[in-house]
Amino acid sequence: MGGMPTPQRKNIANGSPVETASKIRRTLNGERTIRGDSGGFAALIEAMRPRHWVKNGFVAAPLLFAQRFDDPLAWARCLAAVAGFCLLSSAVYLINDVCDRRRDRAHPAKARRPIAAGRLSVRLALVSAGVLLAGGLGVAAAVELTADDASRPLAGFGLPAWTGGYLLMNLAYSLWLKNRVIVDVILVAMGFVFRAMAGAAAIVVPISPWLVLCTFTLCLFIALCKRRSEIAELPADRAAAARTTNRSYEQPDLEHMLTASAALAILTYCLYCVAPRTVMQFGSAHMIWTVPLVVYGLFRYSRIARRAGGSDPIELLVRDRVMWAVLLAYAGLSALIVTYGRHPAVRDVLDVYIPGG
Repeated sequence: MGGMPTPQRKNIANGSPVETASKIRRTLNGERTIRGDSGGFAALIEAMRPRHWVKNGFVAAPLLFAQRFDDPLAWARCLAAVAGFCLLSSAVYLINDVCDRRRDRAHPAKARRPIAAGRLSVRLALVSAGVLLAGGLGVAAAVELTADDASRPLAGFGLPAWTGGYLLMNLAYSLWLKNRVIVDVILVAMGFVFRAMAGAAAIVVPISPWLVLCTFTLCLFIALCKRRSEIAELPADRAAAARTTNRSYEQPDLEHMLTASAALAILTYCLYCVAPRTVMQFGSAHMIWTVPLVVYGLFRYSRIARRAGGSDPIELLVRDRVMWAVLLAYAGLSALIVTYGRHPAVRDVLDVYIPGG
């Protein structure tokens, strides 16, 4: 018997279920760390969620609606602001994933995120977030310093103010407010509003209150769609483990909220298109021809989110060619209307009153 290996040694040497279970426990507890610089860099880039940078397109929206899309300087300032928000949003994602790493392991898709899966250490994630935050705020400050308009709002600190507000709001969301029912989706929607306001500050133009309302109601609908997909596709216990507020959201309530938010988004956009200020600014009411594209986009996103399963609806949306076609069609049609809508040949097709026209 003295020459026979003990059962414990045999289990370890042969990679038995005892050792396998130990490895699984270490993985689930987030004890794995990154091995190798290349793997760490790849995991970091993945955790920064570059696919979600498409959300920062809202920063560029004022270029179109303020009729500055033919101004090279405005493009340069706006693109710099977009880049700054890409850095900031990636920092926020890293911080949020660090805070949510235990909950994410209960979600079939989020469990594969680098921090939750143990492929990216908490320390490296937080250090990288700090670097990205400094970079994003630095870009905002640099863009603001290049402006020479003495009449800039917020005492010339518009872009840093909206950028800082976006950062503080998202930190409050990640650390506390994401656990508050309804507050969580409102803050997600307000994050897009702050993006649009930052874009307007970057090119030093006022933004229409209607566009603020449109952005808020549209993005509230998007946030609610994501909540519905989580609750509908996951068992109740796993949905609650993945997100605290999922314990309080119920399917019928979410359906009512989605109906109301979709109706508000469509209604506010329609009112924006025919508002006297819009008609006066663009010289016509032809923006109403973009309404069908907006309605189609809303309904298609709802359909994509409903069929997302455990996946992130935004990532599915990015890969949806039809939605990209709709977005390009909307941008192209809006640009044509903004540029040529006031031409006498087409302006009077619709019966509207234009002060001073």
